[in-house]
Amino acid sequence: MRRTRSSPRSFRSTPLWLMLAGGFVLLGIFLVALTLTVLAGALRLISAPAQSPTSAAVLLVAPDLASLAPPAARPASGALQQMITSPLPTPTTEPTATSSPAQTPPTPAPILPTSAPPITYRALFQQVGDAYGIDWRLLAALAFRESRMDPGAVGRDGDMGLMQILPTTWDEFAPPTVAAEPFDARHNLEVAAAYLLYLQDKLNEIGHGEIYWVLAAYNWGPNNVRRLVNDGGNWDDVPARQRQYVADILEAAFGVRMNE
Repeated sequence: MRRTRSSPRSFRSTPLWLMLAGGFVLLGIFLVALTLTVLAGALRLISAPAQSPTSAAVLLVAPDLASLAPPAARPASGALQQMITSPLPTPTTEPTATSSPAQTPPTPAPILPTSAPPITYRALFQQVGDAYGIDWRLLAALAFRESRMDPGAVGRDGDMGLMQILPTTWDEFAPPTVAAEPFDARHNLEVAAAYLLYLQDKLNEIGHGEIYWVLAAYNWGPNNVRRLVNDGGNWDDVPARQRQYVADILEAAFGVRMNE
């Protein structure tokens, strides 16, 4: 008997159009999921609070009270309180030498009325402090300690102005702040504020960006602080003069004194 050979079943048992349709459906689901993920990430970025450009200076806004003793019994410096409410001195120029004395006294220039009262030290410290993210009280106490708030002060090492900035420091930090005159109170203060933030960034690299280390570096120099820390030293190993300097500034600024 002759056997009939059955024809093989076609491998295309599922229609091609159906396979393609299924593929398109899966691709569509993937694209929708990807779009939703991207949108969710964008919404998170929009709703998140903006990062302040001066957020790195947060440790310069207030001291770590846990590391400080209770306020000292003696009151804060009355001289500092008096100075911050005083108006800034009007910049003056040095008199120019003449070859012969004048025959008649010069006629004084008329005093012109001004539309705004002179700015006070406090207002200046607040403006610069807000711009750089530094507590204005810290700037005021530091300026009082460095120069007794004298914009024309010159130190024995050539330190200049309100916060006694060395010429080398001025040459490095004045251009970025567009400061031109070291004996102008605002220019000098802005350079000092920029330098404080620089010191904090450098000390953060070695885990010592606290406010008292920043102040010590301002007075003692960042290289000395870095060398001490790298050699295993701690705050007790800082020279007594610099520790006293820091304690005086923190007490004047915030009414607290470091444990000694």
